[in-house]
Amino acid sequence: MFFQLTSQNRNLKLHYDFKSVSPSGEILDVSGNGFNAELKNEAFLDHMGDYHILNLGFHNGYLDMGEQTGELVNSLKDFSVSTYVYVDEGVSLSLHGSFILTFSNSTDIRSEGNGCLFLSARDQTYAITKTDSRGEQAVRVGEPVQQGAWMHIVYTQEGNQGNLFIDGKMVASNTVDIYPSAIGKTKFNFIGRSPYKEDNYLRGLLADFRIYDKALTVREINRLGRETKGLAEAHVEYAQRPIRLIANGNPLFSHKYTADPAALVHDDVFYIYAGQDVGDGRGYNMPNWVVFSSEDLETWYEHPIPLRPSDFSWARGNYAWAAQVIERDGKFYWYVSTQHYTGARAIGVAVSDSPTGPFVDAIGSALITNDMTTHCTNITWDDIDPTVWIDDDGQAYLFWGNTCCYYVKLKDNMIEMDGDIMTIEDLPHFTEAPWIHKKNDWYYLSYAAWFPEKTAYARSKSINGPWEYMGILNEVAGNSNTNHQAIVEFKGQWYFVYHNGALPTQGGSYLRSVCIDYLHHNEDGSIQRVIMTTEGVSPVRD
Repeated sequence: MFFQLTSQNRNLKLHYDFKSVSPSGEILDVSGNGFNAELKNEAFLDHMGDYHILNLGFHNGYLDMGEQTGELVNSLKDFSVSTYVYVDEGVSLSLHGSFILTFSNSTDIRSEGNGCLFLSARDQTYAITKTDSRGEQAVRVGEPVQQGAWMHIVYTQEGNQGNLFIDGKMVASNTVDIYPSAIGKTKFNFIGRSPYKEDNYLRGLLADFRIYDKALTVREINRLGRETKGLAEAHVEYAQRPIRLIANGNPLFSHKYTADPAALVHDDVFYIYAGQDVGDGRGYNMPNWVVFSSEDLETWYEHPIPLRPSDFSWARGNYAWAAQVIERDGKFYWYVSTQHYTGARAIGVAVSDSPTGPFVDAIGSALITNDMTTHCTNITWDDIDPTVWIDDDGQAYLFWGNTCCYYVKLKDNMIEMDGDIMTIEDLPHFTEAPWIHKKNDWYYLSYAAWFPEKTAYARSKSINGPWEYMGILNEVAGNSNTNHQAIVEFKGQWYFVYHNGALPTQGGSYLRSVCIDYLHHNEDGSIQRVIMTTEGVSPVRD
């Protein structure tokens, strides 16, 4: 496992191996100096293969090293900090925060201005100040750490020379005249959070955290950093474990941004498929699709990433746009919209033996391309938002569209069209996001209308129409310009799954979140307007 610098044991002043825990639950400082720490909020210790790690959770987890660690800070002149870090790839590092380490005299340095030092993943920076950010001296790379990868990070200071190393390579250096001892016995000493109360917490994993009271040599840094490859290999299996989540109202999932939900009920399990929104909230950046499952709508499991646009050889870019999974004859078919290599949007199909994947391209080329739908509009983004319905007689239909709503029969193999593409004309204000469901003798076609989008719906006695427009089903969803719905029945109750932009603090039109509320049909075949709630839905008890 992690290398021990035997010759430097006398200089090792703090060491968390994230394995050693006291009977009372304290995280032990195995250097023997007594700087024990406490897990806060969602943070927890875990094992990843043969490695022991600190998992910071999804929201506000961190490790509190306690006031006593301020005594260490007050003693440091020449020193080194060494740790392994993994920053979740779905996390936005565009806003302030995401600190790996903080030693501070306040949790509100911005207003109190009484000194702190920190190591940040946001822009790969070590900084120290006797006041606030205006007095900082820093060693800074100026760009975020690589996300979704383990790395060994070391900061060393010898005299007034500060150096930052990533995986044994010096990536930044600068003159730093302020020693840690200059800020005194710091009171607020954290791993995974900032001294600025508004800042984002770090989301990711750490291993083998150390502080030395000397500047490590390059040779010593390289000897400490030998486990990056081993951690990366162990992480492959670790990342395949489903993640348990407990719903607490809407948005349903708050650890990442999710959009364009589709729902599937199979074997009394409720599945939600969505695209993941990432980035700075200034445009669509959707690198992969995600899948969640639940048996009671309270305890959810997020499964490993099942599908990416890059899994389609003909697709380009981060366009994990709206998609739907449907089961037929023991196979699960995932109809997706993404960007074709021609630059236009297109619809593809992936297939799996499991509703949680992994999925593979079922065709090797797109099922629907832009040149097939020029009879209705000449825009390049009309071939999006696929939804599939298998009728009572076994005939499958694919619906999709933006501006124009298209549909076509599918062959039994679910990956070929069976006939001509048809256009539905009688859907007022149609924008996108068609969804089909049926109750009793009525077929319902719900869709996004206008822009910003509301959800409207029509009904028919036949899947082929004609469709009778019935009005608005759902209003504009929070501060999101788009809306995208899925409607399914689960254990005797109908549900309306959608997204909004309500997740604090960055949520909006490009950082959206899946929600769920009840849907009610009237005896006359109409549907009651959906009431979007913060509370969401109650757990389903058998």
